[in-house]
Amino acid sequence: MTEPTSASVKKMMKEWGMTVVGIASPERFEGAPPGHGPYDLLPRVKSIVVAGVRIPDPVVDWDEYHLKMTEMETDFGIRANMENFYMQMGHYVHDMMLNTAAIRLANHLETEHRRRSLPAVNAQHTGLGHPVHGAFFGFFSQRHAAVRAGLGEFGYNGLVVNPTYGPRVRYVSVLTEAELEPDPLLTEPVCLRERCGDGAGPLCHLKCGKGALQFREGVDHGAVFIDIPVRLERPKCVPTAEGEDFGCTFIGTCLRECPIGKQFTTR
Repeated sequence: MTEPTSASVKKMMKEWGMTVVGIASPERFEGAPPGHGPYDLLPRVKSIVVAGVRIPDPVVDWDEYHLKMTEMETDFGIRANMENFYMQMGHYVHDMMLNTAAIRLANHLETEHRRRSLPAVNAQHTGLGHPVHGAFFGFFSQRHAAVRAGLGEFGYNGLVVNPTYGPRVRYVSVLTEAELEPDPLLTEPVCLRERCGDGAGPLCHLKCGKGALQFREGVDHGAVFIDIPVRLERPKCVPTAEGEDFGCTFIGTCLRECPIGKQFTTR
């Protein structure tokens, strides 16, 4: 029986449409909430493979499309754009791509290498997740896994900021008993911190109309953020329209405003 390698696993995931792939060791998840760590889900886990798919720029920058839809009332146009551009082509399709690749990799590692492997579902925006206490429940944090696989650091927006693509990437993980060489953690910050707002403050916080993003206490702002440096007060999220129950989280304000990863295309 042959052993899989980090290189072979990354090659397959790239061939299946993944933009970035990294590998973490389970020891990097020490301190995870009970029931949500790698050893809780797969007791003999040796490696966590994390893959991401980039969201195209025009999908993120959907906010002006409704202005040209003269047959629609403004509020309806906002919701139509949110569902058709940002949510559909930036979340639903991406998450199904990610989950499909995760299933393929898990089956490959089990059938070809006899290594038990668990695809940790990314369910929040597939329509398949089950809401618990008003929010979709996740067994495994894809964001924390991405950071621990060396694919980025947490930013002031609470999202994973990849050095090349910024926060415009969605992730999925495969926990496996295959022993793969882990990628190094980032050693230099990616998030621009205060510098991205030209001295006025970080853009993601400046654009947060009701101050939903608040810094956590005791954060070392000079270090790479392995854990989330902010907390999101969801009730303060700005609604998209009067009476609308979808806030900034669902229209990508934090993601759109981040300057990292915008250099690929121009408007």
